Amino acid sequence: MPDEPNPTDGDDAVPVPVDKLESQPLSSGRVHAVTQAETSARHKSLKTAAAGALGGGVKKLGNNLEALGGVVEKLGDVTSKVPLVGSSVATLGAGITQVGESLADLPRVASTRHGRVLLRSMAVAFVVVFAWIAAIVGYQLHDNDPTDFRPLAEHILVQLSSGPGEVHAAYEQASPRFQEMVREELFERQMAEQLATIGKFREITAVNETLVTTGPTGKIGRVSLTVAYDRAICRGSVSFHDDDDGWHLLGVGIELPPEMTVMAPGARSAADDVCPKHDVDLGAMDPKACSVHAAAAGVFAELTAGHAGAVWDNATPVFQKQEDRATFEQVQHDHAAAMGSYKRVVAVTEAKYTDPDHLAATFDCIVEFEHATTRAVFGFVRASATAAWQLRMFKVVVPLPH
Repeated sequence: MPDEPNPTDGDDAVPVPVDKLESQPLSSGRVHAVTQAETSARHKSLKTAAAGALGGGVKKLGNNLEALGGVVEKLGDVTSKVPLVGSSVATLGAGITQVGESLADLPRVASTRHGRVLLRSMAVAFVVVFAWIAAIVGYQLHDNDPTDFRPLAEHILVQLSSGPGEVHAAYEQASPRFQEMVREELFERQMAEQLATIGKFREITAVNETLVTTGPTGKIGRVSLTVAYDRAICRGSVSFHDDDDGWHLLGVGIELPPEMTVMAPGARSAADDVCPKHDVDLGAMDPKACSVHAAAAGVFAELTAGHAGAVWDNATPVFQKQEDRATFEQVQHDHAAAMGSYKRVVAVTEAKYTDPDHLAATFDCIVEFEHATTRAVFGFVRASATAAWQLRMFKVVVPLPH
């Protein structure tokens, strides 16, 4: 059968024969079929790698938390004076250290779904806790009032040692809360006993601590002091309440030395009995002018001038047998190097006769040197009531270095 012409071709078109190879089916190359097992294995491999990375990160987090716990504990030490915070921060630091040690083993837990949920919850909890700590510490440190309570405390202590009239005025000017807690009669009696026991207030020798707190009743200020009185140096504290028009007395406490007992108003102390008035000028800050006091001041004057050998020469034979001259001179030289020059006797702790004829006496006092304030004890004897005192015993307490 003759070939029919293609209607799309021209009139002169000639049919072209098709080669056998070209007529075969075409191939696109080998196709690799992906099975479900291979997909799962690849997915598990990725999960394993992610879990490993997560485990390593968590382990590093645990180690870092251990170090962070130590830092927070140090922060607790620094903020130990901040009310309600310092001790809590130190405790939290120890807890964080323990958590950090536990987190080193957390990767095994994080491999489970519950472990991952726990890890996310812990991260959120740590962020919240640290934000709370930062806010509280910042607030307390910002709110801590740097008020200087020394002038206020000095004014109060002067009033309380100036007689019943000034004590009454101090009570009237005190905080209403103080007046609610303490009756005026009791307060006046206590201040009278304090005046009879340790004498009048002389000066504040040191401010040991100042603290301001804020509570439901408002701001409370407290200053811890070392206070010099006529007959003793005492530790004490004065508290104030911030009322509408400023700071007002909220409380006062004075610690008596262990060897002193509370005396009733009008009673005479041992220092009063053994130290009658003397014509030797011992300075404005000396509590009493008496013969043993003058003898003690003379010893200190000789030692300050570098005449330790002369002090040893004028002492009793008993004193000279206790310590040879060269050793005594060396000890006094060492004392002068450590404490500096003698300034004054700040207070008399005890002065009394030790025999019925008044031929032996002890003199215990608080002495101020150039670099320290410390205790000195003297023992004196004399041949008669009109003879000069001779040194029988001498001891100065050298403070430990800071």
